[in-house]
Amino acid sequence: MKKNYLSLVLALMLVASRGFAQAPCATDEMHKFYKQQNPAVQVYEDQLNKSIKAFIAAQVNAGKFASKTTATRSDTDFYDIPVVVHIIHNYGGENLKDSNIYAMIAHLNKFYNKQSALSTIIEPFKKYIGNAKMRFHLATIDPLGNPTKGITKRISYLTYGGDDQAKMDQWPPTSYFNIWTENVIGRGIGVGIVLAYATFPASGAAFPYSDGVISRFDYINDDNTIEHETGHYFDLAHPWNSGEGVGEVCGDDEVDDTPPTKGHFSVCGSAQLYDTTCASNYFKLYASASGMVDSVVNYPDTTNTQNIMDYSQCAQSMLTIGQVWRMRAALNSTIGGRSNLWDSTNLAITGALAPYPDLKPVTDFCVRQGLAQNSTLTYFTFPGVSLHFSNKSWQDTITAVNWTFSNGASKPTQSFTTLSGINNSFENNFSEPGWVNMTLEATGNNSGTTSTTYPKAVFVADNTGVDALSGYFMEFNPGADRDKWPMFNYYNNGFKWDYANVGYYDNTCIKYQGFDKRAGLELLTGTPKGDFDDLYSVPFDLTGLTSGNCNLNFHYSGASRTSASEHINDSLFIDYSIDKKHTWVSLAKLGKGTLLNKGALSVEYVPISTSDWAAKTISIPAAARNKYTVFRFRYKPGIYKSAFDFRSSGNNFYLDRVHVSPWTAEVSDLKMGTIDVKVVPNPTQGDAYVVVKDVQNSQAQVVVMDITGKVVYTITEQLKGNAARILIPHDAIATPGIYLVQTMSGSQSNTQKLVVY
Repeated sequence: MKKNYLSLVLALMLVASRGFAQAPCATDEMHKFYKQQNPAVQVYEDQLNKSIKAFIAAQVNAGKFASKTTATRSDTDFYDIPVVVHIIHNYGGENLKDSNIYAMIAHLNKFYNKQSALSTIIEPFKKYIGNAKMRFHLATIDPLGNPTKGITKRISYLTYGGDDQAKMDQWPPTSYFNIWTENVIGRGIGVGIVLAYATFPASGAAFPYSDGVISRFDYINDDNTIEHETGHYFDLAHPWNSGEGVGEVCGDDEVDDTPPTKGHFSVCGSAQLYDTTCASNYFKLYASASGMVDSVVNYPDTTNTQNIMDYSQCAQSMLTIGQVWRMRAALNSTIGGRSNLWDSTNLAITGALAPYPDLKPVTDFCVRQGLAQNSTLTYFTFPGVSLHFSNKSWQDTITAVNWTFSNGASKPTQSFTTLSGINNSFENNFSEPGWVNMTLEATGNNSGTTSTTYPKAVFVADNTGVDALSGYFMEFNPGADRDKWPMFNYYNNGFKWDYANVGYYDNTCIKYQGFDKRAGLELLTGTPKGDFDDLYSVPFDLTGLTSGNCNLNFHYSGASRTSASEHINDSLFIDYSIDKKHTWVSLAKLGKGTLLNKGALSVEYVPISTSDWAAKTISIPAAARNKYTVFRFRYKPGIYKSAFDFRSSGNNFYLDRVHVSPWTAEVSDLKMGTIDVKVVPNPTQGDAYVVVKDVQNSQAQVVVMDITGKVVYTITEQLKGNAARILIPHDAIATPGIYLVQTMSGSQSNTQKLVVY
């Protein structure tokens, strides 16, 4: 059955229904995709193929072939390649150790210098085994001239199938061979199917910002995956190279000593090792410079199943002499910048041949709900509830770590002395609310100590809940208790909760930055697909509302970037917890038009009037009406469901006036034609204000009546400015109950309720 290997599924995280059941390497699919996006790829490919033929011909004429079947090169002629490895992780198993990378480089060097065990290569191909004489070196100087060990780390949700969008922190591809690792290749298509892919030089020339190899983290030292992809990076094709999937039709890779084949997947038996389906009676005619046939080479009549570029799982793999020469030709071509990698000037700039530096550790840590590595990451907790802290410091063999904590930590200090030193984990809890100030000190084997202070390592909620009947409103004003509503931008990117200088009736609120500010080349990595950010409330005491209505109320204002419904996929998840632990129960999910009430705007959205805001009331179930109820607002930005657009499809979202009440949020809304009027705070235990916006030099009269219709207060004021406030003193509304507030300006009049506790 013919497979449909659409590269977009892999590279661009599209639908999960496409199959890659027989494609552990997706380089061909990606190459097709790059060609579709930029015709220059084909132009570069044609130029490279032409130069490869000319290069090989020149080597023959220079006498560097002993014969066409046993081509060799001087033993002293090596290619040295600077390498940088970028680890994209989320503190799982994909957070590789430095030792994993060192082992990968050692394995690469062993293979590309013919030092692998090759005793089981079948007899017909033993004389064709090639030695690439390529040496790979982790760079010791980064692009800014700083010392490095040639390894970077990035915490990102894009480790789960971000693929090209996860190729962050790239170093100049004409100076460094960039390798990325992530947890999953191709989000949603299943684990254990696609292992890696690479860019051919022609693709790298047209798409330099994607140039390199990306692999699943658990295959960098298994099954010759990195060796295979490195072959692609230096322009080796799959032996079948037919444009079809493995095992489908006979094809050829333009290398003479790798006979035509359909390719083989997984199995490795006698039938595969001596497969003559495509190579029976295989030979090549060679012409002299005058064009006359001067030799006939009778190559093996069986396919080279043990070749590194096949998919076969044979015990040992090889390169042929012809493949070596093809790679050398690519290394001597400017296409994709491969010729600059091994240039002596570049080797000096990148420090590829310099001694490995002793660098101080990079401190790092993570916090989980449990001890297991797959336990949920969290940086919010409750008084007395334990979290598991793990040291993730790196860049040296860590011999000792020391921790110190504030906020009444059960373990104010914690120390470890160990030779492995990078996975020590322990429990800690805190008695004092607020942000925990933590210092982590890591000592390396022979490079010294790094000490880093994290002033906001973890947030501890208050010990007791705010009485919901106290008239508590969160307006996110400076100086109030907005610091008790912690925000978490887990992946340190531009999509996050933040304070804003606009509001429902004042100039403060909180916003989710959903408008994608990335531009140009920035759009090529870091898509918000898969991101999420949290806002936590103070604890509420809801025991006074165990019967009757109990509502979570807020005002919001949001927009999308598109009017096409299929692309509007931002979501706000509201959950609650009542057990002072980490058990979260879903309360509501807002999306589509409910969340983005202002429609589509192509520019960054900012509300400018109270008319831009909508009121939202969410009923709180009896099960959530606890003495200690915390709400979590989790925003997940969406992207366009388009093959080629990785921007956020949403815009900004604003949140204000969060409170819990037996009344609905709409009780505080009032509009008078084009004039915005609000009564705040509402409900109240003290003074109240009539806030009139968007009025210039008008006069307003306010009449306050109790529920019987008796006038208890009246005032007339001249309105000046953009947001005038008219005081309703507490003395006038001292008796708890419901009042009617009538506001009149010119010919406009409207009335709303005011609730007094």
